[in-house]
Amino acid sequence: METSKSSGKLRKRRRKRMNLYLLNDDKNSFEYVIESLRMYIPMCNVLRAEQIAMIVHNTGECSIYSGFAPEIYMIYTTMIKAGLIVQIREYKSKSN
Repeated sequence: METSKSSGKLRKRRRKRMNLYLLNDDKNSFEYVIESLRMYIPMCNVLRAEQIAMIVHNTGECSIYSGFAPEIYMIYTTMIKAGLIVQIREYKSKSN
């Protein structure tokens, strides 16, 4: 964790957790999306990539990765360069 020095006291700063969402588009094929997810998302196998592609196709969006900066920004940039539509959103706990 990073520390911040304000008024002489050391305080721990919380890092913000973020979600990366994949959005539906009409230009990329299922096969291309699945292959891109497998290549760029850590720990994503064929089955998970197929499930994500189906959820995105049916609902319009799906959370594909949760993490902290700068890792999530690197994945975001790579997915954009691959031609996929992705968004970074603030993490919302499911317990709320």
